[in-house]
Amino acid sequence: MLTNNLLSALAPELIPAKAKGYFFRLYDSPWILDKNVTFNITTIPNYLSGRTLDSCLRTLAFYASNLSAGYTMSLLMRFQHMLRETDAREINETILINYRSMLTPETEWYLGTIRSFLRRWFKLGYPGVSKDVMRLLDGWVLKGSRKGDAVKRMDPNEGPLTDNELQAFNEGAVRAYEGNLISLTELAMALTITHTGRRSIQISQLRVGDIRCGKNEKGEPFYVLSVPRAKQRYGSFRASFKPFAMTQELWAILSAQARNTIALVENRLGFELQESDQQQLPLFPDLDVIATIQSPYEVRQLLTTDKLHIASVEITETLQYIVEAADIRSERSGDQFSINARRFRYTTGTRAAREGFGELVIAELLDHSDTQSAGIYVKNIPEHVKKLDEAVGFQLAPYAQAFVGVLVDSERDARRGDDPSSRIRTEIGQGVGSCGEHGFCGQGEIVNILLKIKNSFLPTKQILIGL
Repeated sequence: MLTNNLLSALAPELIPAKAKGYFFRLYDSPWILDKNVTFNITTIPNYLSGRTLDSCLRTLAFYASNLSAGYTMSLLMRFQHMLRETDAREINETILINYRSMLTPETEWYLGTIRSFLRRWFKLGYPGVSKDVMRLLDGWVLKGSRKGDAVKRMDPNEGPLTDNELQAFNEGAVRAYEGNLISLTELAMALTITHTGRRSIQISQLRVGDIRCGKNEKGEPFYVLSVPRAKQRYGSFRASFKPFAMTQELWAILSAQARNTIALVENRLGFELQESDQQQLPLFPDLDVIATIQSPYEVRQLLTTDKLHIASVEITETLQYIVEAADIRSERSGDQFSINARRFRYTTGTRAAREGFGELVIAELLDHSDTQSAGIYVKNIPEHVKKLDEAVGFQLAPYAQAFVGVLVDSERDARRGDDPSSRIRTEIGQGVGSCGEHGFCGQGEIVNILLKIKNSFLPTKQILIGL
């Protein structure tokens, strides 16, 4: 097998990643694609070699240079899984058929991701993926990934929080701050996540200038947070934003954090920044990187990248630290929360659905590009089931009553059989039996007559002919 040094010599050029300021070499490991995504490619040479290995890495590099780092990471993880499970040395029909047989209905979507990767490989013209392989893959109908299981099950460890749990977290965070257990930065991180329902990577990309306030035409104050969009496959760092209307209380906390950030950064740099540079500082900066900067020029260069921002994983770690510091417990399990930003997204979507908002509104609220994921919140909401019960209960009552009585052999044995007013007639006026109740049959609907079979004598053949 070729050594890493020799492999690097075969392709020494630096390849630009999609994120500005990041580069990698084809055969060097790891590939650092942005602040949040770093992965090793060392597994692939353990299976593939020669031209097939080179083709695989060049296809992966295409994704790393043109699409998001997160999507590229997903492709790599799925492809490496196939290599490990099948011990593949090349990509052929047998490998793919065997791999599919190993997958469950819950994991079949892995192969869908691999199919996208191999299709791009083939279109780029690199050797290693044949027409027969593509013909096989294109002929398969594969299940997509299952969305929203934790939401549907209201999972106490992974799903949305209850109202009491959400309140407990917010109050616990404030209590921890008042008790000097957490910093202003940690409080601001937590409350921004819980109030906006945004992804942790979006919060990590916020900058001082994203916090805004003003007055509308009526002279009323408004407070807006411009949140960078994420999970846009072809999107760039802070290329597009969605405004979020926030409360005055959250605005006050974030404004205090912005002032705190400017002071911390300038103190760490040892010189003051121009106001325009201050506005571009990360709201949650990586102070270790800040400490290495030598000049205002270097600051401006780094501000065009994500290198001054914290990694999104730090936000998840902060949320969990707050739970532990404030000893915040779930009302359902009695244990401390297992918490992350995703659970607050689930909570925001679930609460919106409970208030009666539809998929379009929920998708906009959570900054989705479509309504595919928003639908999980509208479905299977317990409160919705209760409202449906109330809405259709009366209409279903006759059907329920039809199954709680007894059958009789003749009209003489029927309840109210000797009461002339209980007579039931078909549409042509022919008597067919007697009603055993004091309601529903009087409405004159043949379905209601059938429902009274429980206590009545009804010649059903005549009725069915009438139907």
